[in-house]
Amino acid sequence: MKRATLALTLVLALVLAGPALAQVTTASLAGKVSDEQGLPLPGATVEAKNLASGFTFRAVTKENGTFLLANLPPGKYEVTVSLSGMKPESQTLEVLLGQTATANFRLTVGQLFVEEVTVVGSKIIDIKSPEVATNISPDQLVYLPQRERNFINFAALAPGVYVDPREDSSRYFRAGASSAKQVNAFIDGVSYKNDMMEGGAFMQDASKGNPFPQNAVQEFQVLTQNYKAEYEKSASAVITAITKSGGNTFSGDAFFYYQDKDMVTLDKLSKERGLSKPDYKRQLGGLSLGGPITKDKLHFFFAYERNDQDRFNQVFHGPLWDSPNVPPELKNRLSQYATGNVKAPYESNLYFGKLSWQPNLGSTVDVSYYSRDEDERRGFGGQRVEEGAERFRITSDSLVTKWSAVVGSQSFNELTGTWQELRWFPSAFGSTPRQNYIGLLDVGSKDASQDFKQTRYTLREDFTTYFSYRGEHTAKAGVSANFMDYTIIKTLFPNGYYEYREAEHWQYPVLARLGFGDPKLAFSNNQYGVYLQDDWRMSPTFTLSVGLRWDYETNMLNNKWKTPSGLLSAMQNACRTYSQPVGGKTTWCLNEILDFNRFTTDGSKRDSYKGMIQPRLGFSWDASGHGTTIVFGGWGKYYDRVALNDIFDEKYRHSYKIYTFCFVEGACSNPIPWRPEYATPEGLAGIISSGQAPGPEVFLVANDMKPPRSDQWTLGVRQQLGSWLVGASYAGIRTYNLMAWIFADLPPGTTFNDRWSGQIPIPGYARAFKTTTARKSKYDALYLTLDKPYTADSRWGANVAYTYGKAKAFGPGTDGVIFALDYVAPQDFDWHPADFDERHRLVASGTVGLPWGFRLSSILTLGSGTPFTIFDASAGWNNFKVRFGDGRFEKRSFLGIKEWVYRSLDLRLDWESPSVGGVRFGVSGEVFNVFNYVNEGCPGWGTGFIPPAGESNPSFGKGECQFNPRRYQVGVRVSF
Repeated sequence: MKRATLALTLVLALVLAGPALAQVTTASLAGKVSDEQGLPLPGATVEAKNLASGFTFRAVTKENGTFLLANLPPGKYEVTVSLSGMKPESQTLEVLLGQTATANFRLTVGQLFVEEVTVVGSKIIDIKSPEVATNISPDQLVYLPQRERNFINFAALAPGVYVDPREDSSRYFRAGASSAKQVNAFIDGVSYKNDMMEGGAFMQDASKGNPFPQNAVQEFQVLTQNYKAEYEKSASAVITAITKSGGNTFSGDAFFYYQDKDMVTLDKLSKERGLSKPDYKRQLGGLSLGGPITKDKLHFFFAYERNDQDRFNQVFHGPLWDSPNVPPELKNRLSQYATGNVKAPYESNLYFGKLSWQPNLGSTVDVSYYSRDEDERRGFGGQRVEEGAERFRITSDSLVTKWSAVVGSQSFNELTGTWQELRWFPSAFGSTPRQNYIGLLDVGSKDASQDFKQTRYTLREDFTTYFSYRGEHTAKAGVSANFMDYTIIKTLFPNGYYEYREAEHWQYPVLARLGFGDPKLAFSNNQYGVYLQDDWRMSPTFTLSVGLRWDYETNMLNNKWKTPSGLLSAMQNACRTYSQPVGGKTTWCLNEILDFNRFTTDGSKRDSYKGMIQPRLGFSWDASGHGTTIVFGGWGKYYDRVALNDIFDEKYRHSYKIYTFCFVEGACSNPIPWRPEYATPEGLAGIISSGQAPGPEVFLVANDMKPPRSDQWTLGVRQQLGSWLVGASYAGIRTYNLMAWIFADLPPGTTFNDRWSGQIPIPGYARAFKTTTARKSKYDALYLTLDKPYTADSRWGANVAYTYGKAKAFGPGTDGVIFALDYVAPQDFDWHPADFDERHRLVASGTVGLPWGFRLSSILTLGSGTPFTIFDASAGWNNFKVRFGDGRFEKRSFLGIKEWVYRSLDLRLDWESPSVGGVRFGVSGEVFNVFNYVNEGCPGWGTGFIPPAGESNPSFGKGECQFNPRRYQVGVRVSF
């Protein structure tokens, strides 16, 4: 508590302290001022005034005529160049997020010329950066088709990036061969990295909601490779976004979008199953308002969005409901549970507020607050009745204070302080035991409640200076400190879980589960980072980017954990004599195959990893000498971290014990005879106290486990062709130290079919598992991009991103908490197509201005699909094989090319009225998946199962879900 109070005090003190800021949330304009003969003009004043806020930034040219306008909030500026004896001249330019634009000015008497700069409309396009980055503009955020106003969806416009298109699933993004856990997202320079679980950022695991109000996002950038040393905790892609600010005039908008059951097409798979279209209604609404408190000095901005959905899940009897084996009394009891369409409401409220202040020239202060509250009733449907629903909630709160200031004429300093809390907590509504009558109905309360909470206090200091030494340097150094608090509470099977099947006529359960004890894990962790970065323009045509980063965490792996003495003693005495030799021996003891010093600890053996040293190198070469042909490339190391939920079971299985009871011969080796009193949690607890129940499973974390790391390299070329920018690049990524749980109790020589029965038993415990970081992945891709920004003159714009990629994994898949239980040992790992191995992906967007205030926009998405695993029993069960990534869904055609598993064309038509007293009114209509293409997914066991000879599997090659059927949406908008 003292540490939290101290950190919060430091954050609040920033408002009263001196200058300082955070991550890349700004843009820069650098260049040279010369006279009409090309000679440098020292002492010239270059002043940029933001046309919206009136905030002014100023620089003076050096002896060689160069200048730097750093720390510019992205937007439009009036750039004025003046020098004594010459008439001041101005030019309107627009700079984009994260870009260091170069513009050379030639000042003559009465005229200003802008040279060696790529300008489309008024935007300066930086094509010389070695980073592989895609900028999403404010116009794209407003006018492109958008199903649920989740700004992350537009990350799919970047090559190599995938955003899950399913509306009822996790709304996350990933890139390359890596899972969503390896990405990071920054808003106004603040990391929203989720250290605890799936989803990568914003606690997006299993959420269908929006993490941040889209009407508060001004623009954002997707960095897929070669990002610089200031970015931390990502071995994959990075999103960096900036929020809107108020200006010198009051402005704002209000919007409303609507969709209901009649606007959604029932997918083909649901029709084949005989399901009817469920009731459904969704309303998206919001507003924003910004303006001056003091002109040119102090402004405010506020945004709010709400997502209100009335969804209905279908509950229906199972396929054995009409079986004559169903006891009449059981059928009568189960008939009391409602079937049909059952309401599953969802609502989300998003808030954002911001104050922006420029106390003096070159100095700014921003204070912002963000809040998210997502609430849903879910967890039922199919055979699971409404009684089993859970309340699923996600909340986020963040307070950010940021001060930036120019230091001297060629440097600036930035400081950011943050308090942030992310929470993910589904909970059960009732407390009755769960009874799953397989093939009939699944009744009783939800058998789990969880609560994940992450609190972060952050201080970050960045200093940038611009100097000349054998060229021009933009050097940056920074340090950050995150003070983290984690809490996980998992209450699983507290009221008992019972599973009944037809073989016993559903009269008594085949198995039951019960959990009890202390379900909480809480500890703290400090994260520190330091970096140096130099962008060295060695000549007018060649720039070298050199960076070095080091990260350190004090307690990533719950370092103070102590292996229970009882477990240690049991493992030391665990031995087994086999009836036949295994690995050349008949008797094996656990201490012969398990390194106790590495996998057990007394609280002092788990040192923090100090090796997260990350060099990063990039270059760009202006081959044409005129900024039209740029060759670029780079290489770098990038470290991420181990998600807390992946190692949670090490402590959890000892403080909160989950017992599994078996009551039927053949279902296990030593069944417990069923008695009616076992139908309550108290009855199951009696079995435990009698000593008949098996002990808990054992999870052992390696004390020297390293965090995930990727090595990335790129080589590419950009070519300006008129108003088009064309890019082609090769991207290579090699990822290492990916964690998985593997058997810890199998002696060498254990066969694949004996992995579930060949263990060395540990007295008083069940199976034992240990971590391995032998998993790895590799990704090679060709990125092709075409960009033509929308301008008022041309009235059209287009963007195309094509990815040809190959992703391979060494070991099991690349998503979720990984269990490598289809292998006996890490030595059996081999290379195979990764879970995210998609050979072709094409995402194209376009916007065209039409007469009378209309605008038409579209997004086309084509994907060749990811693989699924083959479970091959064709040679008999004794020769059963698991073939990872060996199956593919059926390819379908688009424009004669039969290569696609996923196809969707989305269209949006907008109309906006002429301004009346500064107020505009607009309406829009959208169609998603215009042609209602079938998009298959969700592979399950049946999708990849090849049965023994003589048997058939009609589900082979078929997904268990279809997503994104055709949908319509209408909306209205008022702006001023």
